[in-house]
Amino acid sequence: MGHRISHEGIITSINEDEVQVKILSKSSCGSCNIKGACNMSEMQEKIITIPTPKDKNLSIGQEVNVSMGLGQANKAVVFAYVIPLIILVAMIFILNGLKIEEGLNALISIGSLIPYYLILFLFRNRLKRRFEYEIH
Repeated sequence: MGHRISHEGIITSINEDEVQVKILSKSSCGSCNIKGACNMSEMQEKIITIPTPKDKNLSIGQEVNVSMGLGQANKAVVFAYVIPLIILVAMIFILNGLKIEEGLNALISIGSLIPYYLILFLFRNRLKRRFEYEIH
């Protein structure tokens, strides 16, 4: 599985179109021996919906590996973090150049992300097809 991002998960539900897999997302310190003495460790459960593979026999409770190509993962990072950061920083500089007060500048800059996330929401089905997970 070179050049793929992979996580272990457990199948929570199956229907003819989709499989839902629960993944326990761990931070890098999640496996540390002294994480109990530290508030930095963080573990989160995430549910991923994947199109049902036709050639696999799956059952609820089965442990599986869910993977995504590294290129797709990098595109997801760009959509989730890089583009919003560019929008935010650009708005701060533009509004600063227009001599807008700092507090209002911050509010408008953060508010400028609303249309971006609305566009992502409207195109979510197209994005789902672009970012597909595979079950192994």
